[in-house]
Amino acid sequence: MSEISELEGRIAAAMDRIGRAVEAMTPGEGVSPEDLNRARAKAEAAEAAAREATERAETVAAEAARLTEALEAETTASGQLRERIQSLKSMKERQQERIAQLEAELEALSEQRGADRAELDGLIAALEPLVQEQTNA
Repeated sequence: MSEISELEGRIAAAMDRIGRAVEAMTPGEGVSPEDLNRARAKAEAAEAAAREATERAETVAAEAARLTEALEAETTASGQLRERIQSLKSMKERQQERIAQLEAELEALSEQRGADRAELDGLIAALEPLVQEQTNA
């Protein structure tokens, strides 16, 4: 924005110099009315060009401000997305740890079930002769 202010200042100073030069020219000092009219036309053209340049600079500045805001919004959204991704990664790690715990518990229960089954098979084998005796008696 300081470049725009600097440009406006330079244009205003140039316009002042042109205006003073045109005012200093009077038809009685050897300057023809045509020269004076040409100088005025040039001054008006320079002033119009200066206004146009200022308007373009303001438009560029407004667009730069809009783009800066958009970039800031994108940066904020990107940061939020990174946080969400990190949160999901953390949640995934916790779930994987829990799954590993549950698998270990399942394995332990399966081993316990196998041991219980073996114990029951041993009891059945020990009781079978007694049942057979009772049936034969």
